[in-house]
Amino acid sequence: MNLSENVTLCSDKKFYHAVQPIIKTSTNDVFGYEALLRSKDLLSPESIFQYYKEKNLLFNLDMSSIIEACSKLKDIPKWEDAYLFLNIYPSTLINPAFYNQLPKLHSKIKPSSIVFEINEEDKEMNLSEIKNVVKELKQRGYLIALDDIGKGESSFKSLLEIEPNIAKIDRAYASNLAKSNKKQKMIELIMQLFGSDIPVVLEGIESEEDYLTAKDLGVPLMQGYYFGRPDLVQHYI
Repeated sequence: MNLSENVTLCSDKKFYHAVQPIIKTSTNDVFGYEALLRSKDLLSPESIFQYYKEKNLLFNLDMSSIIEACSKLKDIPKWEDAYLFLNIYPSTLINPAFYNQLPKLHSKIKPSSIVFEINEEDKEMNLSEIKNVVKELKQRGYLIALDDIGKGESSFKSLLEIEPNIAKIDRAYASNLAKSNKKQKMIELIMQLFGSDIPVVLEGIESEEDYLTAKDLGVPLMQGYYFGRPDLVQHYI
């Protein structure tokens, strides 16, 4: 099945995208927006991808979602100053058809505004292959983010191999951050690991107390319900 057929599949399942802002801590300006695939038929994001994975159509869904997001979200005001974060599976990156689909993104949004956010749902992903693809994407002007840093040992292994432009710390570290010295120390260690070269996003900020604690720790970028829930793009226009 080719990609054009998959767009029909997406339409049949009433897919759409919500966006959530990523905020610069120092100014409270928007750094970027993460595009999140949603469906009126399949309620949770996990069930969406699991449904298509079981049908051996994960690549088709992933790529059609990315292309659709670039098309629909290009009208956000001041887009030239913000980044679009697009979730992508490792298996999609190493699919031979991946590079053939990239030109469809260029007419929508310039590569330097696109951040491919690699998730680690593919537990047995080939880091060597991923590393080669990431190198090629960087040469083409795209940015790479690694999701869920700190969630498990595999995330740190991936970090050392992939060398992302942006690192996203797992939301578990933001929950009750103000009351957890261990979480605060862990965030500090992660930021020390990256130094000033790789900006860090702390996901899952939901309260002012946790926001202020993260700000005191020097976290440069944040994301979470405290700044805005995932919503239709019209909400941010």
